[in-house]
Amino acid sequence: MDIKKLTPHLIAIGILLAVAAIFFAPNAFNGKVLPQPDNDKARGMQTEIRQFMDQDGKAPLWTNSAFGGMPAYQIYAPTDGNYTRFFQKALFFGADYTTAWVQLFVAMLCMYFLMCVLGANWRAALFGAVAFGITTYNVDILEAGHSTKMIALAMSPAIFASVIMTFNGRLLIGTSLTAMLFAMQIYANHIQITYYTMLLVGIYVITQLIDSFRHKNFIPWGKATLFCGMAIALGFSSNMGRMWSTYEYGQETIRGKSDLSKRAGKGDGLDKDYMFGWSSGIAESLTLMVPHAYGGGAGESIKGTEFYNIVSKGTTASQKNDIARQTASYYYWGDQPFVGTAIYFGAIVCFLFFMGLVLVPGQAKWWLASSGIFMLSLAWGKHFFLNDVLYSVLPMFNKFRAVTMALGISQLCVAALGALALQKFFDADIDLAHKKRALYVGVGITSVLCLLAAFMGGGAGPNDAAIAKQMNAPQVLSVLMDDRAALARSDAFRSLGFILAAAAILWIAMMGRIKAAVAVLAIGGLALADHWLVCTRTITADKFENKKSSIAKPQEKEYDKQIKQDKDPHYRVLDLSRGSITGNATTSYFHKSLSGYHAAKLQRFQEVVDTFLSASLSDNLHIIGMMNGKYIVTQKGDVIPNPKAYGNAWFVKHYDVVPTADAAFQALGSLNPRDSAVVATADAGSLQGLALRADSSATIRLSKYHPDKMEYEYSANSEQLAIFSEMYYPPAKGWKCYLNGQPAPDFFKVNYLLRGMRLPAGQNQKLEMRFEPESFLVGGKISFFASIMTILLFFAGLFLWYQQGGKGNSNVLTDFASEEKKPVKASVPSSAPTKKGKK
Repeated sequence: MDIKKLTPHLIAIGILLAVAAIFFAPNAFNGKVLPQPDNDKARGMQTEIRQFMDQDGKAPLWTNSAFGGMPAYQIYAPTDGNYTRFFQKALFFGADYTTAWVQLFVAMLCMYFLMCVLGANWRAALFGAVAFGITTYNVDILEAGHSTKMIALAMSPAIFASVIMTFNGRLLIGTSLTAMLFAMQIYANHIQITYYTMLLVGIYVITQLIDSFRHKNFIPWGKATLFCGMAIALGFSSNMGRMWSTYEYGQETIRGKSDLSKRAGKGDGLDKDYMFGWSSGIAESLTLMVPHAYGGGAGESIKGTEFYNIVSKGTTASQKNDIARQTASYYYWGDQPFVGTAIYFGAIVCFLFFMGLVLVPGQAKWWLASSGIFMLSLAWGKHFFLNDVLYSVLPMFNKFRAVTMALGISQLCVAALGALALQKFFDADIDLAHKKRALYVGVGITSVLCLLAAFMGGGAGPNDAAIAKQMNAPQVLSVLMDDRAALARSDAFRSLGFILAAAAILWIAMMGRIKAAVAVLAIGGLALADHWLVCTRTITADKFENKKSSIAKPQEKEYDKQIKQDKDPHYRVLDLSRGSITGNATTSYFHKSLSGYHAAKLQRFQEVVDTFLSASLSDNLHIIGMMNGKYIVTQKGDVIPNPKAYGNAWFVKHYDVVPTADAAFQALGSLNPRDSAVVATADAGSLQGLALRADSSATIRLSKYHPDKMEYEYSANSEQLAIFSEMYYPPAKGWKCYLNGQPAPDFFKVNYLLRGMRLPAGQNQKLEMRFEPESFLVGGKISFFASIMTILLFFAGLFLWYQQGGKGNSNVLTDFASEEKKPVKASVPSSAPTKKGKK
């Protein structure tokens, strides 16, 4: 391997390292971190898990500290046998989720790798890497603490590169990299990004199939497709413990089927309205090139605007900062409930993307252009008719919320095609007229879009009425709308200026006044400055804070201390002072909570919350009580003991079998859980022949607690029906019952969302419930063997590649010495036609 050929790559990687570190300088050099609220919520949900990790040396698989109970591996993923995690850890320098600069660097590094595989020289590859990394989308998710999303997204370009290598004939190295990278990405545990990655791989395979039809050469396509399929299967198998358990859990959540007939129409997936809750308006896509076309987002600074000056008049400096944070979201007037920041791909990047539609030949153009537009259309959600079709027919599509997440993959495609266009512009094989036509197309389309944003900006938003009511000053809306219009105009002409500057550089280079290398670096520097300035509207140095204080446990409040005076630790708290039931994870730091924050909540619990607990709580204290909700904290912070809390377990005097789940659900409104239980016919098989007899001496109590193993003691003179305050989760998916050490019949669903058991008479009987999910335990063993195979394949691929001198028919290592005279072409497949139409 020629070290001279590696030198430009090493220089480029060094530049990427410096860019990432300097952009997140407080994080890289001072150890400060962003607040990342979603990670704060995750830590809250993990509190009980970590307590038992410290006690037992391993993480429990169930937790009762959020939503009344759920599988713990959906909150904190313990080791599941996937040994590729060590390679992922090494790729990210062993850094934790707070190290934003490393995640950004890895994203750019993987994009650089993709660009090299696509045939880009090191300067164009460097441009593409920076264009993908320094974006407001990445800044937004890093600030919010969507760390798993960022890690998965960072590895996507490398996955595409490995697939392309496989189709370029590098079967072993391509397949081994594909398997390893998929195993690592899935381990990051953001399945939605992996799903979108798979969609783009599918589009690439289709473009290659079309090319094989054109050239009547199907064997290489079939072989590459088979090898990629095997690699993807190996990557998934390396995560079998996680994937299997997530799949079976998903069936019980809002992403699965509902037992209620009124929700049967949603099928096996999310409600369409819920899924498309965050749908970007089609016209809102102008922000990809003009960031303030739709007002920006809640995370941006609004100081200096007329609206800010009015609402902050007469306040102190600290109050001004609070006002700026509180009112920043008012500027957004798009179709989404709110956004953290405007999603901006970059004016120059978009300009080059449109040039690429003219300049870049072969499958590279069609794959990147079609994929980028397709992913953009997914982000339109409910505003684009095709997504309604995909909701019904595309497998797994309706399992994922927030379709605007597709913009993360779309920006990858736009940046890649833009970088290839930059390289092709200096290709000596392309005549001057063709280059001019591409230049005119790029300038023409982007100029029109900038002017459109300038003259349409500043409209009324769907939340304006609520804003006026909240501020009790309707007259400020006109000022706000004027500010919106001014921001849109300013950014439109700003973007136009960057576009014209880049076009001027290209024109001068085309006329031979400056060298291609100088032009590429100048445009790269200009684009970096553009992205950097827009991103720092959201990420500023004052947002970073000391890591120790950032990850510190929130301060315990007086009402937490008051509740903890209760000597019995095994009760639950419904805390409304820290947020909504499905948006408050902070309470889990201090108590077993009926609240929480998670993208996939148990379906039955969500339905009870929506119907009963979102209404008047005073009318539904019995429902809170049957979930062992012993204390309620009001929005004002007052503690109200629940007089209808029924403890961990109790015997009932009566039970009613009703024909449907709908009937069982509706019965909750008037149910007296202390004395009665309601069971749907489908769940009542274990109750056949049970005739309850009153036994005033019968008792049952929780005698020993562990999230994975709850032990009860009971005494009864006759057969009884016991109700447990624990969330129902199908016994077939992990819960096993033992009576006096011997296997006992499974519990069944009672009161729509709790566990019930038919218990025989006896004194001082010991009942155990153990959570031993086969999907996680057996799946972990499959993960172990599959990940070992993945690692062995990876090293075999590297060894053979090294034996061949790192050479092959993919342009991973380009001859940079001759790039000034005749740059390398940017076609993807080895079978792509030349200019004359021959192979």
